[in-house]
Amino acid sequence: MLTGKRFRLNMGTLAVTQSSAGRRTTVTIPPGEIVKVVSGPGGEGLIDVLWNGQLFDMFEVDLESRGEELPEVSEAHT
Repeated sequence: MLTGKRFRLNMGTLAVTQSSAGRRTTVTIPPGEIVKVVSGPGGEGLIDVLWNGQLFDMFEVDLESRGEELPEVSEAHT
């Protein structure tokens, strides 16, 4: 299960966000950025990730192939 794990992206990775009006926007999260998995995967292999304080959908396979899992941070260090 990926929920709660953080990943550093080694390659630019596509992600999708949805506005309050229901409009979807595609962005490329650049290499070196860190995302945190919030939930998923869903039925289509999508997971919810948090990046720069915003929620995005990303394919689980993209995250696993283009990112590296970071060690867990203890509560004392956050």
